[in-house]
Amino acid sequence: MTTFTIHPAEVIIRPFHPDDTHDQYTMVSDPRVASQLLQVPSMELAETEKWATSEQNGRHRLVADWHGRVIGAIYVTAYQNPRLKHAGRLGMMVHPDAWGQGVGSQLLAAALNLADNWLNLSRVELEVFTHNQAAIHLYEKFGFEQEGVRQKVAFGSGRFLDDFVMARLHGRFPGPEEPAKPASPPPRADFTAEDVQIRPPRKGDIADLHACFSHPLVDRTTLQMPSQESSQTQKRFADPVPGVHRFVAEVHGKAVGIITLHQTHKPRQSHVAGMGMMVHPAYWGQGIGSRLMAAITDLADNWLNVVRLELEVNVDNPAGVRLYEKFGFVIEGTKRWHAFGDGRLADSHFMARVR
Repeated sequence: MTTFTIHPAEVIIRPFHPDDTHDQYTMVSDPRVASQLLQVPSMELAETEKWATSEQNGRHRLVADWHGRVIGAIYVTAYQNPRLKHAGRLGMMVHPDAWGQGVGSQLLAAALNLADNWLNLSRVELEVFTHNQAAIHLYEKFGFEQEGVRQKVAFGSGRFLDDFVMARLHGRFPGPEEPAKPASPPPRADFTAEDVQIRPPRKGDIADLHACFSHPLVDRTTLQMPSQESSQTQKRFADPVPGVHRFVAEVHGKAVGIITLHQTHKPRQSHVAGMGMMVHPAYWGQGIGSRLMAAITDLADNWLNVVRLELEVNVDNPAGVRLYEKFGFVIEGTKRWHAFGDGRLADSHFMARVR
């Protein structure tokens, strides 16, 4: 319930300052706010202090200052992946004492001015729990549209929660009017099913996997770049990363494909994992993808107890969509103006396999 009256003229929207940390923690640790985010009741002040002094490329933080007290905060993060430079992500919170008094509208107006007129973002996206109707109405007021529903995306208050993926598109379509056609794939490799081995990656696979990561046809259907250097691929396999699990497909001693499952560090999403896969084009259409998918879904189900396994796939990759559907993935929605590459701006389905 509102405990004070706020007049819009008394609210100043300004950049975040480390001195705002205590007010920020008061907001984010309030159960009424935390339930709408991904925090847990055990969150400590030290976590907010670390966040307050941390730097993240592309992140812009604003607060609503009312007579020296921070009563709301918003951030816009411009994606740093060169394939997503036209897009960014938004997150917001308002102290419950200030709900329903226009603070969220003031923050959103400032953040979208930043996105439109300073960062030149064509797509701004966010996620909001489906039960948070007040926030949904606010976002719709500012031009955000629902693109789909992600099932069992978080756990809280003793139950699984769904959320909406919402996005606001701005300006003219930022891609070419005539999308480029993909190159023809190379000649198909000659092998049999018995020649395929699915195993964890080894350091000796780096050169083979770099040929995969940097192939233009692979990059077209992922978020990689054909300019990727071998040192970048080597860095991926230098040290094991907690929560990352990988299998490669080996044919005649050569690594020709890889699949990756990555688990989040957020406790309320410990049941969720994302995945991505790539296969060298010379080995497309010969069952490599199915073998990799069988290995990763077995790992997810029978070893990691993953409830929700999710991925994104370009709309213009029907073969990929069919493969994922074969393994129980369902299209939950479509991100418009998602990723640029190979001379076109592609929409992408977000898909999930939910147990």
